[in-house]
Amino acid sequence: MAINPVHFLIAPKFLAMMVMLPCLTIWANTMGILGGALFGVAQADFTLQRYLQASIESLFLRDIFSGLVKSVMFGVTITAVGCLEGLTTGGGAEQVGRSTTRAVVISIFMVVAVDLIFTALFFYLGNG
Repeated sequence: MAINPVHFLIAPKFLAMMVMLPCLTIWANTMGILGGALFGVAQADFTLQRYLQASIESLFLRDIFSGLVKSVMFGVTITAVGCLEGLTTGGGAEQVGRSTTRAVVISIFMVVAVDLIFTALFFYLGNG
């Protein structure tokens, strides 16, 4: 069909992950705060206003920024590994299964490595 796979398949995946993983991170953080509020109000004798005020006071802009930067980098890492494995997969269903498993394992390892690198980078930048 003479379609360039990089423009047609890979570029949209990178763009989608770079946009949606920070959105997913914001959603998960919000749900975590609301879940904490539910517990705090129901079990720990907090008022909702007191809990939210304490949560806002404990947030630092650098933590929010570093979390969003990491989420973008995780998206890039996961997409790069998935696309590389997908483009180098041989024929047959068995090979597709092996490539999928390999992509998941490598992605998990790479996300941990990227997290380590960026945590160290933000730690030294924040304390330097």
